[in-house]
Amino acid sequence: MNIIIGEIIKAQGLKGEIKIKPLTDDIGRYKKLKQVIVNGLSYDIRSQRALDGYVYLSLAGVTDRLKAESLVGHNVEIDRINAVDLPENTYFIVDIIGCEVFTDDGKHLGTIENVYQNGAADVYEIKGEKSIMFPFLNCLIVSIDTDEKKMIVSKDEFSKVAVYED
Repeated sequence: MNIIIGEIIKAQGLKGEIKIKPLTDDIGRYKKLKQVIVNGLSYDIRSQRALDGYVYLSLAGVTDRLKAESLVGHNVEIDRINAVDLPENTYFIVDIIGCEVFTDDGKHLGTIENVYQNGAADVYEIKGEKSIMFPFLNCLIVSIDTDEKKMIVSKDEFSKVAVYED
């Protein structure tokens, strides 16, 4: 399974360079990459640079603005084998999506359908009987097992922060 590390937001210049909104905590990781996957196709990286929080890539086979523009809106992915090792209690979003969420007293809340990264804490969206959103807070999470696709949250803490959609 590939890991999304960015979104192509525009063509840059006339020689096929693309501007990427990085979806990673450390844009310096791009410097270590030799290949990326866009729209199911693998591209060798000819050059890369970072500026003002964005990454600019020049890809082999993308040599003009028209070809670069055809990639706008697509995600930039890497093969999982090229992913960085994460610190303890840190997860790739792709591994969190699809986890079944239970309270610590065994109540099934639903399945994580989306993760939003908008501020101080990621916000998880659960689909079940109701749509529920909650922030990822250490005091809330009892355990996460991405292999088993299971998350357990503190019932008491969850009741304090969860937002239910009517």
